[in-house]
Amino acid sequence: MKKLFDISWKVTEPEYRADKALSYSTLAKYEREGFNKLDSLFDKIETPSLTFGSAVDALITGGRKEFEDNFIIADFPEIKDSVKAIVTRLFQLYGNDIKSIDEIPNSDIIPLTEEMNFQNNWKPETRAKVIREQGFEYYKLLFIAKDKKILDNKTAQDVFAAVRALKESDATKNYFAEDNPFDNITREYQLKFKATIQGIDYRCMADELITDYNKKIVYPIDLKTSSHVEWEFPKSFIQWLYMIQAKLYAQIIRINMDKDNYFKEFKLANYRFIVVNRNTLTPLVWEFEDTFTQGELHYGNDIKLRDPLEIGKELNYYLEKRPKTPIGIDTIGVNSIVNYLNKNA
Repeated sequence: MKKLFDISWKVTEPEYRADKALSYSTLAKYEREGFNKLDSLFDKIETPSLTFGSAVDALITGGRKEFEDNFIIADFPEIKDSVKAIVTRLFQLYGNDIKSIDEIPNSDIIPLTEEMNFQNNWKPETRAKVIREQGFEYYKLLFIAKDKKILDNKTAQDVFAAVRALKESDATKNYFAEDNPFDNITREYQLKFKATIQGIDYRCMADELITDYNKKIVYPIDLKTSSHVEWEFPKSFIQWLYMIQAKLYAQIIRINMDKDNYFKEFKLANYRFIVVNRNTLTPLVWEFEDTFTQGELHYGNDIKLRDPLEIGKELNYYLEKRPKTPIGIDTIGVNSIVNYLNKNA
């Protein structure tokens, strides 16, 4: 029985991350932040929410070993997420050479506090002092942990609770159950695929692909740990532009299936998002019915979502040509305010 792994892109995760092909995260960040943020498009971002989600993903899709390879659980003084985010960024910038946050000068800390909107009503020196005092132990732990991410005990317990909920909830337990050799259904995690669409290279790594061999259907699954309660996931869907992920991943996977004589006969179902909130722990499954709808999507009175391939074409042009101004701006003649407002409304 052939598996999707057999037609996947067999590279390590570091090799996958280093590849120049466009991904959902790059497209979504560009669509949210626009032309003015091109220079920071590929900056690595770490937040407590992302760390929590990564830990849940590791346990669900990779198992205990992957979790232990990538995370450590440690006690440290409780600090606010805003302070933790700044200290994490400082470590990313200076951790290779500086082992104590006390050694980082104000001139490096203050601009970061301004960039991350940390207590900008305080004096700059006060902000730097607070970051040093409250983040001292956490920075030291980051230095010890090196490439591993740190979870405090409370966060670790929340991670384990979320994983239990996902594996025990009636709505989601079958998605993460062990394969049964008698039902002809396989669950494959973190498979990577690559495809060239309209001359542009794209890549994806699917959280889970469930293949029902009897019905000849592949179900693409993405796991989300959401700050919104599970029954309000569509708000996160719009906020983080998960539409881009669903439509792009589905196209990449479909192209690879169609190239294979065996899997080209299988249907690829609409993308499903499995969502859990660390506080409510009520996992729900959401289906995106427009997974295969081409072109721009419109919902309600004011929700407009561009097609991933349109975004990719535009972004690819900017990355290759590096123009000084966005498309449509006349750097010599006269620009229309009315046209600009109508286009960007």
